[in-house]
Amino acid sequence: MSTTMERPPVRAPGPEGDARTVALRSRARNRVFWTRFGMQAPSLIILAIVLAFPLVYSVILSFQSYSPVDAEADGRFIGLDNYIRMLGDAQFGRAVLVTIAYVVLAVGIETVFGTILGVVLSRLIRSRRIVTSALLLPMIATPLVVGLMFSFGLNPQFGFMTDFLRALGLVGDGGVLDSAGGAFAALVVMDVWEWTPFIALMVLAGLSAAPQAQIQAAELDGCNTFQLYWHVMLPMVRPVLIVAILFRATEAIRQFDQVYILTGGGPGSATTVNDIFQYRVSFAAFDMSYGAALGVATFAVVATLSAILFRYLNRKGADA
Repeated sequence: MSTTMERPPVRAPGPEGDARTVALRSRARNRVFWTRFGMQAPSLIILAIVLAFPLVYSVILSFQSYSPVDAEADGRFIGLDNYIRMLGDAQFGRAVLVTIAYVVLAVGIETVFGTILGVVLSRLIRSRRIVTSALLLPMIATPLVVGLMFSFGLNPQFGFMTDFLRALGLVGDGGVLDSAGGAFAALVVMDVWEWTPFIALMVLAGLSAAPQAQIQAAELDGCNTFQLYWHVMLPMVRPVLIVAILFRATEAIRQFDQVYILTGGGPGSATTVNDIFQYRVSFAAFDMSYGAALGVATFAVVATLSAILFRYLNRKGADA
């Protein structure tokens, strides 16, 4: 005799069951969201205090007239006067030109030398790790350390760099930093020494990820080493190189520490980049409102370059 038990029929969930399931899932999502928000809230608060508040306060201050040493500049609203003053300020215009020249020369030389160095590293096999590790040393050093190192090295009395340049006949009795051209060249060389390895490592990463099928096809077609790198491999790493250049340009525009330590913006205004000029306006002349306007303008330029960078990255990600 069969003892098979009959299973109860499966009923489709009714509207009440669906509503309860949706409510439970919604509650679970809300619980996860608030848990994550609660864990990230302290860092978000600190970020808002450190970044958002100074930015908002600077924007508000840029539309006012305020100076702690001028009784007439009591914080009254003056509209766009600080920005109009900025457009007609000859010293600010010179600082902008010095900054542009510094960024173009430093980043341009870094790009050329870094690309060549990255190509050379891609040809190394056994010693690549050792050389790559050595290239990280200049980037690991803080800007303060790099600035002090070049300041001691270029000292006119005991600097080893100065002695070497004198032996080559490039420097006279005075120091390198005593002339406008020498001080500006020292800043460029210092930046190139520190950040050329960054470009080289980016190029090396791009070459390492390049598709080998196209490279092998070019070799079979009879391309020599120069043609292989110039016409095949470098176009493959062009997106990576553009990203590296934009990163470096954004950083170079905001250069302050090393310039302040090495030259202080001198001699005269030969190395007065934009951030040094802002420092003098805000903390030497105590014209806080005008300094805030200069800072907001610099932030707008950097934000524009960053937006271009992220748009480029997003477009490349969508194409991939």
